[in-house]
Amino acid sequence: MLFSLTDITAQLSPEHLDRGWQLFTDNRVTAPNIQRNGELITAVIPQASKRPLRVYIRTSSESNTITINGECSCETKQNCAHVAAVLLQALDDQQALPGNKNAAMTRPSGKSVASGSALKKANAKPADTRQALLYLLRFDAAVLQVETVVARRLKQGGYSSPRPFDAGRALSRTPPRYLEPVDLSLIDSLNQLPYTLDAGTLQLTGPQSTQILERILATGRSYFEYIEWHTPLSLGAARTLECQWLMDDFGYQRGAESITPAADILLPLSTPWYFDGDTNECGPLKSDLPMTLIHELTTMAPVPPEQAAGVNETLRKTWPDSAIPPLQVLEVKAAPRVKPVPCLRLITVDDVMFDDWVESSDMACLSFIYDGMEISRHDPPGCIRDGQLVHIPRDKKAEQAAVKQLRKLGFEEIMDVSGFNTRDDCFFLESKFRDDDIEAWLDFQVEDLPALRAKGWRIEYDNFRYRLAEASFWTCDIKKQAKADWFDIALGVEVDGQRVNLLPILLDFLSHFPRGLPDAKEITTQHFIMPFDLKGDGEKAHQEGDEENRERLLRLPAARILPLLETLLEIYHGVDLDNDQKLSLSRIQLAQLSTLDEDKNGPRLQWLGDDDAQQLTQRLRDLDSIPEVAAPTGLTATLRPYQQQGLNWLQFLREYRLAGVLADDMGLGKTIQALAHLLLEKEAGRADRPSLVIAPTSLMFNWRHEAERFAPQLKVLVLHGPQRKSRFPDITGHDVVITTYPLLARDKSTLLAHDYHLLILDEAQVIKNPKAQASRVVRDINTRHRLCLTGTPMENHLGELWSLFDFLLPGLLGNNKQFRRFFRSPIEKHDNEATAERLSRRIRPFLLRRTKQQVATELPPKTEITQTVMLEGKQRELYETVRLAMHRRVREEIERQGLGRSHIVVLDALLKLRQVCCDPRLVKIDKARDVTQSAKLEMLMEMLPEMVEEGRRVLVFSQFTTMLELIENELEKANIGYVKLTGQTRDRETPVKNFQDGKVPLFLISLKAGGVGLNLTAADTVIHFDPWWNPAVERQATDRAHRIGQQQSVFVYKLICEGTLEEKIQAMQQRKQALADGLYQGDGQNEPQWNELDLEELFQPLGED
Repeated sequence: MLFSLTDITAQLSPEHLDRGWQLFTDNRVTAPNIQRNGELITAVIPQASKRPLRVYIRTSSESNTITINGECSCETKQNCAHVAAVLLQALDDQQALPGNKNAAMTRPSGKSVASGSALKKANAKPADTRQALLYLLRFDAAVLQVETVVARRLKQGGYSSPRPFDAGRALSRTPPRYLEPVDLSLIDSLNQLPYTLDAGTLQLTGPQSTQILERILATGRSYFEYIEWHTPLSLGAARTLECQWLMDDFGYQRGAESITPAADILLPLSTPWYFDGDTNECGPLKSDLPMTLIHELTTMAPVPPEQAAGVNETLRKTWPDSAIPPLQVLEVKAAPRVKPVPCLRLITVDDVMFDDWVESSDMACLSFIYDGMEISRHDPPGCIRDGQLVHIPRDKKAEQAAVKQLRKLGFEEIMDVSGFNTRDDCFFLESKFRDDDIEAWLDFQVEDLPALRAKGWRIEYDNFRYRLAEASFWTCDIKKQAKADWFDIALGVEVDGQRVNLLPILLDFLSHFPRGLPDAKEITTQHFIMPFDLKGDGEKAHQEGDEENRERLLRLPAARILPLLETLLEIYHGVDLDNDQKLSLSRIQLAQLSTLDEDKNGPRLQWLGDDDAQQLTQRLRDLDSIPEVAAPTGLTATLRPYQQQGLNWLQFLREYRLAGVLADDMGLGKTIQALAHLLLEKEAGRADRPSLVIAPTSLMFNWRHEAERFAPQLKVLVLHGPQRKSRFPDITGHDVVITTYPLLARDKSTLLAHDYHLLILDEAQVIKNPKAQASRVVRDINTRHRLCLTGTPMENHLGELWSLFDFLLPGLLGNNKQFRRFFRSPIEKHDNEATAERLSRRIRPFLLRRTKQQVATELPPKTEITQTVMLEGKQRELYETVRLAMHRRVREEIERQGLGRSHIVVLDALLKLRQVCCDPRLVKIDKARDVTQSAKLEMLMEMLPEMVEEGRRVLVFSQFTTMLELIENELEKANIGYVKLTGQTRDRETPVKNFQDGKVPLFLISLKAGGVGLNLTAADTVIHFDPWWNPAVERQATDRAHRIGQQQSVFVYKLICEGTLEEKIQAMQQRKQALADGLYQGDGQNEPQWNELDLEELFQPLGED
């Protein structure tokens, strides 16, 4: 049963009611402890250290009178303070019930609740001035509202943040000490007002509303909305209230209030007042018109233009004594008949209410433009232009066709949109009530809008959140920083004639892919949609239909943007945008970015900015743009065109402090290109430090010979052998220092103690394992420039390639973990072609590789290359032992029989030395049994895998069949296919056919078996393992490949042991061809052609190197 506060106060004593109110406001009784069942109310009231009290209340109604009978387990028993508290809490719950017509509850008045002692204190000044009661006013739902709060006074003036005020306690026996007498009086008046839906807020309405507002203003503690924002409200002077007529675009006029001077809000109190936010005043309004008339005029329906004159007449007759302003009567004009232009405006409306839910809503609004005048389908036929009412002849058929077109595209008309004031026909896409709203709008803009524009429709945007923008004119702006080798990078596109910074957009997009972008094959969309802000000229933005506070969506082609995203994903790791929203990139990272244009689907950037930076990126993208440099004057060879290009490239890398891999096929002259580079650096005066060459032991002396032959001006120091330490002090006095990989660990401290101009790693695949000691040492060497030479930059896996570039250009391919993530795993595990192509583009500027086939037109028919190797260790000792013994034997034989009769002994002695040079296992003496080391065989097995990898077809000649057997063993270990032909081979046709048909890459041939009669034009490489020294015989062997029918250039390698009789005989060939012919002319029956001085030269000891 429902009851009121009046019912309670009528049946309970003031004393019990006063005490009950205190219990109620102190929350001693709470809703969960009350049970209500029809007329019966039961409650449990907890007591400190006592048993809880139990309350039973029965309410009944007779003759519209409510009777209350309450019982309690306290000493009072009936209708006590506990009963009063339960009734007040029940009443509070009752008023909160939805749909309760009596919800506008008023609190008990001071007369009914306050005790006499409280009223006596009403005229006293507040005892506590540290706090104050404040009155907060707000205007909502056409009603002035008031809320009382408490705040602490601040020493510097003003108040602290307010807290809710308990009005019930104010009228209790002990009201708060900070209340003034006027507050108690106002609270009593406010308690008579109805509540709003918000607890603690009252509606300032009713006959006393004006008087209450005046009293509130008089306190000097009233504020509008928030105390933090304003000074206290004050009472303003009276202002004038009038009525005026407002006309819309179609000539319709409606009445509206007008306040002079202008104010913000008309306050509907018992008499009209105003609020002025500028002056922070509230004050009364005066008017010559009765308020009832003003109300009637401002609430009447808008007056159509054709009725304006009639309404004026009616008002004049009805209110003859009132100064009612007349409506404007318009001149009517007819517009010419024209075809309408459909105008579709895409708009996002915030907080649009549809029945019981509120959200932002996206819609399309349709209007039509007739002779420059815009109207909607349901608008009146007239339109205001130049102060006249223009009647527009409407083309209803064309308008209906436009509506039909929209429905065909999936739009549904909105019949009623609450909260949105528009004169246009408004439409939702069908997906409005599904989850794919954005997709529907994007599809519409991509697929349908172009067709509408083509039909003459005008498309506008008004704060539309899904507006698509198309990017054009992609740019990369590069500026050098003051810090050396660092650049500021800005990526941009043009949207609607304005520049848009792409970097924040792309990096924000990448933040959604912490584990990397999906594989290109998994991306089915043709475009990525990315949000961005377009800030620009306000008028232009309005004309284009955009506003600065609304994000737009940028539509970027997926195929075009993916390479850029993938590169940024690597670069952005650990790099932040600066204050100008630019990336700060190192020279190496700029190199990563510069290769994007090589992607056929890439962004095709326009490169802007500093000339030097543009020039660098241009050369990184196009090696042909690298300018040609003049070969060094001291070079004693003429560079072939591709070698000149290699020199240009090396100089380019040096100029921009970059590094690279020269990876030409074997035999194309990597060494001479490097020497030309070193010599040019010396001649230009840039090589003010020595350069360091690290090579395999087998190639060390080849470097020295090549330098002596082609760049004799270079001062070369070879660090090798036990005497090398004595040469350490000479390092700084030489142009080129040559050492070997095995010596790096031993000589580490000495090598690291010097600074170098250029560090060259020959056969750089040696450092393919980044954890190997050699790899670690070379990374610690301090040098201006770095260069790797290798024909096989990768042999087994991509990690080897990473190791090379981590030495050359740390960061180009990221660290090892990044390289695995972005390149190695996608390529090796998933066979990702796009990633493989991206890796190829990344390293292309820094890896110069020319195959034999690519430069075939620049090569001579036959290229002869002498490859020297140094005897080491026990093999070197064995050579010296045999040399001493054979030299002594030869001298004794000559003394005994003379030079002419010692021919056989001399040949045998030289044969044994030759065998030691080839492989000690060929020598049939006791001292050779324990020597298994063969420098020449090791060199051969370093050369052959690389040649096979390059696709070479190789002939290996030796006059020792036992040597061929030893080579066979090594080939089988290396898993290299081969065929062999010796004097013992009965089926000669099969091995020849297998080789010519390409079934095997290698052909082992002995002198007697293959010196003549074979046609092996499939071969492009000939290796003379042991020189035959008779040039005719050597030419015959070479001609097995280099003969009529050969379509390729042939490379001929001669393997020579450094400092041995092999090297001495080769030198003598040019001086004394007859001597060489006589030494090894097949049957040995010619008359000897040497003298004792020649023999002494042949038997000279090995040098100290």
